[in-house]
Amino acid sequence: MSKFRLKNLPLSRQILILFMLLTSVLGIGVGIVFPFAVKQYLVNNTYSLLEQEFYTLSDHISFNEHNELLPVPAAAPYFLQVLLSRYEYSFDMIVFSTDGVELGSRITERERFSYNDAAALYKKAASYPGNKLQHGTLERGGEDYLFVSRLMDYHGFPYYMVLFSKERELNQINSLLTRQFLMIFVVLLLISWLLAVWFSRYLSKPLRSLDESCQKIARRQFDTPLTLDRGDEIGQLARSFETMKDQLKEHDESQRHFVQNISHELKTPIMAIQGYTQGLLEGVFQGPQAEKGLQTIMQESKRLEKVVGQLLYLTKIESVSQMMQMGRVDVTEMFQLLEQRLSVLNPDISWQLDLPPALILEGDGEQLSTAFVNILENQLRYAKSRLVVTGRQADDRVVITIANDGPPIEEALLPQLFQRFRKGKSGKHGLGLAIARAVFEAHKGSIAVRNEAEGPCFTITLPVKR
Repeated sequence: MSKFRLKNLPLSRQILILFMLLTSVLGIGVGIVFPFAVKQYLVNNTYSLLEQEFYTLSDHISFNEHNELLPVPAAAPYFLQVLLSRYEYSFDMIVFSTDGVELGSRITERERFSYNDAAALYKKAASYPGNKLQHGTLERGGEDYLFVSRLMDYHGFPYYMVLFSKERELNQINSLLTRQFLMIFVVLLLISWLLAVWFSRYLSKPLRSLDESCQKIARRQFDTPLTLDRGDEIGQLARSFETMKDQLKEHDESQRHFVQNISHELKTPIMAIQGYTQGLLEGVFQGPQAEKGLQTIMQESKRLEKVVGQLLYLTKIESVSQMMQMGRVDVTEMFQLLEQRLSVLNPDISWQLDLPPALILEGDGEQLSTAFVNILENQLRYAKSRLVVTGRQADDRVVITIANDGPPIEEALLPQLFQRFRKGKSGKHGLGLAIARAVFEAHKGSIAVRNEAEGPCFTITLPVKR
């Protein structure tokens, strides 16, 4: 039996289980801590109310000529009586002389409070030094009492006044509040679980939509739009998937276009070679025609070799760019050498190099030279009279522009100009610009083209340090 793992469950179920575990642990913790916290609060509050009642009753304490306590008003713990009206909660009082004689009392359950209990309460109250209001507890006959006491004086007559309450009533109140709290907590817990179920489904529904869209993309179904009207991370993920789908669709179309074009590029020289070879074998071509046929075979084979070589080079650049031989490259010096080398291809074109004395970057000089040669050959093929090369360093990048005064590039061709076998009317194999883009991207750079008023302009951006 396979080992259970939470991560193997659906995301909605993971969210639900984790939320239930979290709220259950929280509920258990609160259920344990809450009664103790409430009990402590009630004890502290009871002492506070006892103090208030003590000072209230002390203003009404009086004795007759026999030092007997006169009647005092009933205690009224208003706060607790209103809050806990179903329970009989009261404060009891006993007044002692300094020698422990009970001078008077007001006790609601006298039959449960014996003389020994009163004596123990006096002894505990009298054990505190001074005449400050004192807090204390007393355990008698299985009953716990909370009391406040103080040594008082009535016109020169000293006495102890003790105000006390049974802790049993606090335990009842604590039990009541705990039960009410737990009932409310259970209701809130159930509601939160229902909300967690809804939230998990709400969160997992768009993810399921993304999964279905990915399955369609895997089946090369690129026409189904992927739209989620969300501004959160899931919406951002959906937009990223949509961008990926568009790029895959473009790549798929490019691959089909590539296969069609390479078939055409390879088929033409192969058919020419086969035709002339067949004619030579059958004796169709004799004398000068045979020599012309052999020259044609040689030309077409060289053309075929060049196409295959460029394809292999392009594949190498795109797949193993980390094998480049990086070093110090002076772009200014490279273009000066390229001008000397390529100006003979079209002597009618004037070169204008607007470059700083030195423009240094880190790269593979041989590959960069190949890329720039491909671009310059393309420019020289279409230029009318002028070729302009400018270069500058902007922060940590080198920006190079190559422009000519030839006709503008077809607008429909601009987005696909750097794809393999995409070429204009006068283009050759359609691989030169694709190779240039692959070289620049391998150097963590980029290339773009736009039509200016004077003519097409290529912009190459390369990092100074790769």
